[in-house]
Amino acid sequence: MQIQVHYQGLDNTPWMDQFITNRVAKLNRYLNPSASIQIHLRMEHQVYVTSLSIHNLNHDYAYTAQGENLYESFQLATDKAARALGEHKRMLKDRIHRKTNNFLNRATA
Repeated sequence: MQIQVHYQGLDNTPWMDQFITNRVAKLNRYLNPSASIQIHLRMEHQVYVTSLSIHNLNHDYAYTAQGENLYESFQLATDKAARALGEHKRMLKDRIHRKTNNFLNRATA
């Protein structure tokens, strides 16, 4: 997975890089290894804003969150992404399960 992090008006710290890596690693179970993630971290009007752009196979996703500090906004954005990607994965599994059951029911009939 490719990860690009862009800071606008903020300083990059090693601790922040480690935090980003750990949070993004939790999204690996929902994404293809060839997926790419772009992260934009910025401060607007005394509020920290995180924007995630995820490109996974034939799907593109975008998530944005705001918080009082940089870590809170990034955590909220990755939580939104995990919920949405998990729901999408469940829908795909359910669709495959229904098709398999329909096929098996027709084969036994």
